[in-house]
Amino acid sequence: MNTNTNQDIDFEKLPSVDLLDYISFKDEFPKEAEAAFVQFCYRFEKDLKRKSEIYCNKYGYNEVVALEITHCTFARVWKYPTFDKDKSKAKDFDKGILIWMYRILYTQIIKYGEKNTCAEPTEEEDLSLVTNSDELLSKFDVPDDAEAKRVVVAKLKTIERALTQLSEKHRIIYFTYRAYQKEGKKVPRTITKLLREKLSLTQKSVNTYYGDAHRHVTNYLDIMNGQA
Repeated sequence: MNTNTNQDIDFEKLPSVDLLDYISFKDEFPKEAEAAFVQFCYRFEKDLKRKSEIYCNKYGYNEVVALEITHCTFARVWKYPTFDKDKSKAKDFDKGILIWMYRILYTQIIKYGEKNTCAEPTEEEDLSLVTNSDELLSKFDVPDDAEAKRVVVAKLKTIERALTQLSEKHRIIYFTYRAYQKEGKKVPRTITKLLREKLSLTQKSVNTYYGDAHRHVTNYLDIMNGQA
């Protein structure tokens, strides 16, 4: 990051990850951070607003609320620009940033439903729920081989189709468990707590939803593979 404040910086030409770096130094370089944030919002507003409208429509919210949720999400980015490019599974960092913001966006929608206002940003939101196959894919170490990656993507899309036959809670719990559950280990308590709070469920209900979803996906895949 260029910290020479006497030199003009062309923020329009900077990669998005560099814009986030400038935003993270807002205390040390406030003017540069504000300029970087303006460009960051301009760069991602269209995609984020479109996703917000899609999510909000599922919850019965109108375009006004969708726009407010978009602004809530950008406010969260301004306060906590914590995107980690080293952990992003997306080869294109802009796509990785969008996936990261989509999770924040969804969190804001859930909290908006609870309070009818923007949620106060917290770093805890980095432990986000996983709502679809694209977000789940970003959590995996996907092979560089194009054919191997195609197989992984195809399987995840098949699972997503299977879950369309169940409720949204089934889908979120299933994808979130698959994202954070390591072989031979339980899902971290911070994640199960997040699921309980954001979906207004008891842990027993969360376990039941996951069990139902897991059996449904297994049966669906068996039928697809001609084993049933």
